[in-house]
Amino acid sequence: MNDETKPADRSVDERGEPVRLGEYNGFEVYPMPMFATLAAEDPSALAAWYQAALGFASMFAGPVIHLRRGKYQDLLVVRGAPPAEGMAAPVLSFHVEGEIDALAARARAVEPQGRSSVEGPVDTPWNTRDLRVTDPVGHRLVFTSRRAEPDPEISRRWQEAFEAGRRAAPLNESSRSPKSDRPA
Repeated sequence: MNDETKPADRSVDERGEPVRLGEYNGFEVYPMPMFATLAAEDPSALAAWYQAALGFASMFAGPVIHLRRGKYQDLLVVRGAPPAEGMAAPVLSFHVEGEIDALAARARAVEPQGRSSVEGPVDTPWNTRDLRVTDPVGHRLVFTSRRAEPDPEISRRWQEAFEAGRRAAPLNESSRSPKSDRPA
């Protein structure tokens, strides 16, 4: 088959976004490019905390509880052993442009449970504002947003670092990603 007779890839739209496959329970259904699976001894209790503290909603509940806060902000909650006390759990990051302060207030309004904690929002050295949250069983999340008023000095230093990196390490055949080899 040549490129002219190849069937169109229907898994993405013209912008490269996963196509919409319909709706279920009021939620858009699409191929999830990424999701996290969280284990808890009581998945329903953990899901209820995510709904109250962080604004996630239940897409469906069965052997797995599928929570969604926004597009590409999917969590699957399953029965299992949560992160062990004292062990570092992976950090999940979500982008929440323009709602970081409201999200922090919402998370703080929920009575602390188990290992839950809320830190921030804090301004970072890379011009974002981050809210760090630990759920009741120890999963860690970071919600990040651009700073309302970015520090121009920080922006300048990052731009210089990017330019220096580009000059120091130009792309060569061995460092090309598979996507860079595709025709535009």
